[in-house]
Amino acid sequence: MKNKQMILNMTSTIFAFCVNIGINFFLTPYITKNVGVEANGFITLANNFVTYASLLTIAFNSMIGRFVTIEIHKGNYEKANKYFTSSVYANIFIGLLLLLPSLIMVFFLNDILSIPSNMVFDVKLLFLFIFINFILSLINSSYSTTTFATNRLDLNAKVNIISYALKAIILIVAFIVFKPYVLYVGFASCIVSIYQLIKNMYYTKKLLPDIKVKKRYFDIKSIIEIIKSGVWNTVTKLGQILTDGLDLLITNLFINPLAMGQFAIVKTITTNLSAFISTFAGIFSPQQTIDYAKGKMDVVVQDFKLSMKLTGVFASCSMCFFLIFGTSFYSLWVPNQDIKLLTILSIVSIVSLIASSIIVPLWQVFTITNKLKVNSLLHVFIGLFNTLIVLVLIKHTNLGVIAVALVSSVTGAIKNLTYTPLYSAHCLGVKKTTFYPEIFRYLLVNLILLGIDYFVYSLFNIDSWMILILMIILCGAIGLIVNYLIMFSKEDRKYFIILIKKKLSRGVVNGKN
Repeated sequence: MKNKQMILNMTSTIFAFCVNIGINFFLTPYITKNVGVEANGFITLANNFVTYASLLTIAFNSMIGRFVTIEIHKGNYEKANKYFTSSVYANIFIGLLLLLPSLIMVFFLNDILSIPSNMVFDVKLLFLFIFINFILSLINSSYSTTTFATNRLDLNAKVNIISYALKAIILIVAFIVFKPYVLYVGFASCIVSIYQLIKNMYYTKKLLPDIKVKKRYFDIKSIIEIIKSGVWNTVTKLGQILTDGLDLLITNLFINPLAMGQFAIVKTITTNLSAFISTFAGIFSPQQTIDYAKGKMDVVVQDFKLSMKLTGVFASCSMCFFLIFGTSFYSLWVPNQDIKLLTILSIVSIVSLIASSIIVPLWQVFTITNKLKVNSLLHVFIGLFNTLIVLVLIKHTNLGVIAVALVSSVTGAIKNLTYTPLYSAHCLGVKKTTFYPEIFRYLLVNLILLGIDYFVYSLFNIDSWMILILMIILCGAIGLIVNYLIMFSKEDRKYFIILIKKKLSRGVVNGKN
């Protein structure tokens, strides 16, 4: 049942993510062509401002799932109800608290940012809708705990698929019927968040009938307990923002809106690749949390190793391909832009993602074990260092926006390949080198795939989407084979073969019936 649910979670989550990628794939070139490359930059920047605002809430919301899940699987529903109810009340309060400063900021937005005069009204409404969407998502974060606590991420993926489709319909209708504005992106996000909230409230009632929002369960001590643990996640988030979350803002203020828009195009790709890896790694988090709650430490370590291997497969296949074929992709996707600059920015960013992706599953170790302090302080130190170095490079070199991408990529890769696996092993109480065999095999796979992808790239003239898609299929198939042979042990391969045979035999039986 455990493996069946993992596969269901995996396939549904991947499909949901692909739907979202498809929307962004068509939306970005349309906006850059019809509204302007700067407009696309403001969409990403608006979402970055939401990330800044999340510093006020992440201490609380980042740990709700962990506390509720552990208490449910310990059978302590009284305490689980206290955590859940308290989180709902707290998020409503925080949302109302943030409403006024959000409105004030939108009103004075053109005094804060460099906005072209013909886009001021459009960008202000975009930010307003994005901020409202953030407040809605706060409340939703409590109810979305349900699918995590019950390890039913497939239901969460189902909601996301419908949400992405709904968003696509709203945007298509708006851009076709009305004059193109970026504010439609924010408006569509608000409608989608309302739908997600309704569905997650329904799943809470269906999957966890013993979990209810009642006034008698509200407990200020539960809120304080969650915040005391989650405050270090706030510090971690601050470090992440300083590392790469300020990149578009720095580009807007210290270079120009055009450079910000160009960087935002690249960020659309790199952010989606990074989000895909984080989403994929998150598939395993509910089961890891459940096994930890039950004290199955050997199983927890094996869970993390398996999640690293599977995450590494998708990371190496996708990122190695984009690193080699990026120029061809941009030439087809946004042909009127500075392809050379976009390619350089992509290479700088993706090299770091390749090095770090297999480490992403280990980020959950600190949350599960509730050991967040050291990791958080290191993130802030690196973030402050990055910001300082970026500003120095912008002022004293001609690197421009490349400097913004370069610094965070280098420091991020170093941290994730050294500190993260070592400290994760320490938190789990296992040998410091526990996770390095997976890391070394992953790096070997990437070197091989980069060589193979470059060889394939040199054989073809990629001047159409059809040829590029064929290259994706060819290189993807080769990548899966290389990963299968190198990343997975003999026992892993036997397990996959048995699993496939079971699926095939079940399909034959069902076919006969």
